[in-house]
Amino acid sequence: MVNRVTLLVLLLTLLCIQSQGTRHNLELETATSASGDDLTASQDAPGSANVASSLSAIFQPQLGDFLSSYFAVYQAANGAYFGGGGRFDIYGHPNVTGHDTITTAVWIVGERDDRTLDAIQAGWHAADLGCSNTACEGFVKSDTAPISPGDALPISTPDEIHELIMWIEKDETGDWWLYASTESTASGKVGHWPKSLFSKLAENATVVSYGGFVQVKKGSVSPPMGSGHFPNDTAAFFSNVEYVDEFGRKIAGNLAALVTDKNCYDVGNMGDATFFYGGPGGCVPV
Repeated sequence: MVNRVTLLVLLLTLLCIQSQGTRHNLELETATSASGDDLTASQDAPGSANVASSLSAIFQPQLGDFLSSYFAVYQAANGAYFGGGGRFDIYGHPNVTGHDTITTAVWIVGERDDRTLDAIQAGWHAADLGCSNTACEGFVKSDTAPISPGDALPISTPDEIHELIMWIEKDETGDWWLYASTESTASGKVGHWPKSLFSKLAENATVVSYGGFVQVKKGSVSPPMGSGHFPNDTAAFFSNVEYVDEFGRKIAGNLAALVTDKNCYDVGNMGDATFFYGGPGGCVPV
């Protein structure tokens, strides 16, 4: 059983599949990207199908034939992006076991013309992962990081909400920097992913996504996402959702909502760069 939430930092690139092991952290992981199952767009937007296949592509090779994944996210696609992030609350799920994974994150994806991709991810999770934190090559931790990959994070309760603010942005050298803070730590550089790690992301991202992800063993009941509630005032939230466009401007809005299975998870309407997301789970993939 997992009842520890930690900071999650992932590098997801081609041809580097990792083994499995249990965590509930802010962590770093390297993973394969390849084509995967498409998600269902909950509302039409340019590039929504492209985004859906990109997100599934990140995880499906790791999951193999015996695991399935679910998303409930908002995302920008069909553009050149140079950063993104937001503020979101943190939840613990003590009954996460086996191959279950619950993640809330920001994804920065670069997809090439041949449909291969590389990506980076930062957020929190309760998970069954192997390569994590700085055990994976790639992410370079800052000496003055206010919080670090693997640090335990405070868990929200009905009486007290704990939040994580994360921002990822490409600098003038081509490296992608992660900035983060909590209510008890000032914002600062957590570390960076060097330009040399990437192909498409060495130039720019093509997708920026925000929201929740879960995985589950096929034939098992899928775990909750976010707070475990469908979008309402008790659900998990993202706020201050922005991305950096090709002109260096921070943009809020113009995002597509994508949900794998609305019977188990969903996203609410976006307003003032804020949305609720999540659900109780209960899907049984076959």
